[in-house]
Amino acid sequence: MKLCFRFLFPILCVFTFSSCSNEIDVLADYEESASIYALLDPNYSIQFVKINKVFVNPNAKAGDVARISDSLYFDTIAPYLIELGSGKKIPLIKANILLKDSGYFANSPNYLYVTNERIYSNQKYRIELILPKTGKLVSAETDIVGTTILTQPVSMFSMSRVFSVLPTGSVPVEFRCPPNGKIYDAFFYFNYIEIDKADTNIKVKKTIPWKIVRSYRSSTNLGGEYVIQRIPGGLFYDLIKANVKVNPNVTRHFTNCEIELVAGNLTLDTYIQASTPSIGIVQKQTDFTNVTNGVGLFGSRSTLYIDQVSIGPQTKTYLTVDTAYKKLGFVR
Repeated sequence: MKLCFRFLFPILCVFTFSSCSNEIDVLADYEESASIYALLDPNYSIQFVKINKVFVNPNAKAGDVARISDSLYFDTIAPYLIELGSGKKIPLIKANILLKDSGYFANSPNYLYVTNERIYSNQKYRIELILPKTGKLVSAETDIVGTTILTQPVSMFSMSRVFSVLPTGSVPVEFRCPPNGKIYDAFFYFNYIEIDKADTNIKVKKTIPWKIVRSYRSSTNLGGEYVIQRIPGGLFYDLIKANVKVNPNVTRHFTNCEIELVAGNLTLDTYIQASTPSIGIVQKQTDFTNVTNGVGLFGSRSTLYIDQVSIGPQTKTYLTVDTAYKKLGFVR
């Protein structure tokens, strides 16, 4: 599941009037601050934390400042995680992660703070860092989402690892909520290989993502809640029609697919709800942060990833034989 994070924050304008002056202070004095964005995941071997300066420059456009890397990153900070149950300190190491697309903000270098220390779902964690100029402590805490429990044997997430559905049928999605889990997304990644008829050595693997569960919210975050949703099979076939174009020069071959179930904690759910504009003419939006002496989101998620999922024989037959899909060139 992807969040749209904002790292540029305006400083409150202060207007001061007096009987002997008509000058206006447009911007308050700059106050050093930081933004922190992280979702700790006990199922990932590496944890990533985004830490940026919160900045304003009265002598330049915000868009121009955002493209200058020095305006985004601190030179000397030493952030770390604290495992609250044991008191263990985990240093976060600054690394240039080249995963950021070009856009409004500078994308090179792209510094994140990382650790490969294991994160445990039965612990709470706190992040701390000292601002270099003011010496202020910036901190935040989060609990960790546990492992989602799969149900057997009819769940789409069962370990039989077979995806099979007809347009008139439905896809059963069943799981039991983990401790600290509150909001859920699930994805099915339909993979196929496209082979050029003129030169069979030219092969291209393609993926069509299908978001089968979107922002499902459990009644509590205590865990143990049983969830079952049935997704209409016709949606899968509509997705194929919309994303696979007729091309007589290629054949398309089924290959193994993947399923991903992501559970977010209550902090993440609160952030998402606060960031969603209200319905109405006036789009009110509430700023949310759980960072002390800073802004941002420090939460957790738990990602369950199942690979080697095969397409069932019924689905293969329908895509290769039915007149509505045969022209797409899938072969068994």
